[in-house]
Amino acid sequence: MSIENLKRESNPFKIYNFVLIAVFAYIIIQSWVDTEMSFVGLLQGWDSMVSYIQGNPEIEGSSYFPPVFYKDDLITYFWAMLETVQMAVIALLLSVIIAVPLSYITSRNILEILIPGKTWVHTSLKKALYMIGTTIANIFRSVNELVWALIFVSAVGLGPMAGILALGIHTAGVLSKLLSEGNEAIDPGPVEALTNSGAGFVKILAFAVVPQTMPHFVSMVLYRFESDVRSASILGFVGAGGIGFYLFDKLRGFENGHVCTILIFIIITVWALDNLSAIIRKRFI
Repeated sequence: MSIENLKRESNPFKIYNFVLIAVFAYIIIQSWVDTEMSFVGLLQGWDSMVSYIQGNPEIEGSSYFPPVFYKDDLITYFWAMLETVQMAVIALLLSVIIAVPLSYITSRNILEILIPGKTWVHTSLKKALYMIGTTIANIFRSVNELVWALIFVSAVGLGPMAGILALGIHTAGVLSKLLSEGNEAIDPGPVEALTNSGAGFVKILAFAVVPQTMPHFVSMVLYRFESDVRSASILGFVGAGGIGFYLFDKLRGFENGHVCTILIFIIITVWALDNLSAIIRKRFI
């Protein structure tokens, strides 16, 4: 490429760039106006928010502060929080089992390894698998965990099992998307080398794909585990078990001192899991 062409290609002042910026700016401004977003409104309502947090002096326990630290309640909340984490653990296991195969059939480069032929049969099969995989993944992650929880509560009844299934399905859809992006970003060199040596799909996957995607896989799985713990804390609102059951109950009863205590449990748990995730990331990434 000549110097003139290089200058022309690297010039940021192109009509295309200006149009792109203008379109992006229009979307932001129009979205801001249509959603009636206003920091002024937040400032105007600040006193009401402070009043809510302080509670009604005539109603005992309606204030968020001080938190309630009765021994029996702390024990109850501890075991409920543990159940919430256990729900996230099992849900993560289920989601990984579903998401890994989904991520392979929604990655075009992996499909080329799985089905290397170029005939119309091979091409049609790859397109069909890709379409089926992306459709399933889109459905799984498009429906909110609360909706999935309501659906599974109707099937298996109230309790943590409905929450586990809801988290597992939703997380499987999210993870499959994140993992497929990692799959498509791998260096094709090792894959081509093993392919040219006559290695089969399993060997290519084990020695060329997995070693490259493992850091991304660990990072995404840990991220989703932290997200699942936070989401599981809310699923109790629809009877799907965990600390969310008590959180919803205390919110409905305006027992905000208990609400603050439960929020402290959730914050401490998420903080501990974040530190544990950091240790695991250092080991694998």
